[in-house]
Amino acid sequence: MGQVINFGCRLNACESEAISQFVDQLGIIDYTIINTCAVTAEAERQLRQEIRKLYKQNPDIKLVLTGCAAELNPDLYLGMDGVVGIISNKVKLSKEEYLKYGSLEKSVAQGNNQKVRGFVQIQNGCDHRCTYCVVRLTRGSSVSFDKDEIVFQAREALNQGYKELVLTGVNISSYGQDLFPQTNISFIIRYLLKNVPELKRLRLSSLDPADINDEFIELIAGEERLMPHIHESIQSGDNMILKRMGRRHSREQVIETNLKILEKRSEVIFGADIIAGFPTETDDMFENTRKLLTKGNLSLLHVFPYSKRPRTPAALMPQVLKKTAAARAKILRECASEILNHRLQAIVGQKVHILAETSEIAKTDSFLPVKSLSELKAGKEYWINCMKIENNTIIGEL
Repeated sequence: MGQVINFGCRLNACESEAISQFVDQLGIIDYTIINTCAVTAEAERQLRQEIRKLYKQNPDIKLVLTGCAAELNPDLYLGMDGVVGIISNKVKLSKEEYLKYGSLEKSVAQGNNQKVRGFVQIQNGCDHRCTYCVVRLTRGSSVSFDKDEIVFQAREALNQGYKELVLTGVNISSYGQDLFPQTNISFIIRYLLKNVPELKRLRLSSLDPADINDEFIELIAGEERLMPHIHESIQSGDNMILKRMGRRHSREQVIETNLKILEKRSEVIFGADIIAGFPTETDDMFENTRKLLTKGNLSLLHVFPYSKRPRTPAALMPQVLKKTAAARAKILRECASEILNHRLQAIVGQKVHILAETSEIAKTDSFLPVKSLSELKAGKEYWINCMKIENNTIIGEL
């Protein structure tokens, strides 16, 4: 069957899952689809490396690219050996587009039944103008999906066997701002949980701190089916850098919001996206970011050294040395690891609720990693005794 290779974010993973399903349904057999990412220069470097590797392994390969990197630089990728076509982001979920490049197979393979965590896309695009980001160029303005289409997606995913769903998009916290009348992320969460009572576990992908309001805080405090894990698109802990990034929140807002949430639901674990070495970032500015990890209770970090992207305002700002950005990213990862270890050590000897992903690997409701000494069954929920912590992973048994 045709292969789908994914690069990049949760939204890309969601889209790649959808593409894989209709590649199977259509019986496409003779080309490989790559869903690309352009969030950093490193993501594009890895993409080009993968294309060259695939072509070297099979000079007859037919590669069809979609996603943000292909949208940003179509001529570059069409010029690479093995690449036969580009499918625009605008039509990447249209089945007909994938019939243009290859032949079909009559017998269709069955999908994998070992499904634990599925994705439900609720919006696409972004209306904000962060100075480092190319998403607006590759995805366009924010478009919220119809509430009943989201309910349909969720039911379909549960019918396919997924035990837990993740709401995803380019900027899910902007949901509803383009609709009339306007709604918001809290509305669609409530609507989904009300209309899909069989949905027992719901997670959210990255949230913009500027959009986390009191209504949302009350929702996560009172809704047990909404898992206690919040991942925030914070990017920096220095207010001047946040302004230069074009972000809409302050460090004080992050600290205040996270403390409010913890007061109402103490088991919440916070994650964050952070950029280290943004243009003009001084040692003192970086130190503000490092201190925010503790003050904001941030432990599950995605840290990226700043990557200059073409056609963005940040690319024209005074740049920080790459080795400095890399060193700062390493420091942030180490600090977050210490914070996470402290949080994990506090639950040694306690019981934690988990969802099994494999026969021995699981996640807690707060998305903390677990390795079980007792055999698990993927997709099943258990209570596990936390015996010790190794490499920031809970070791336990049923």
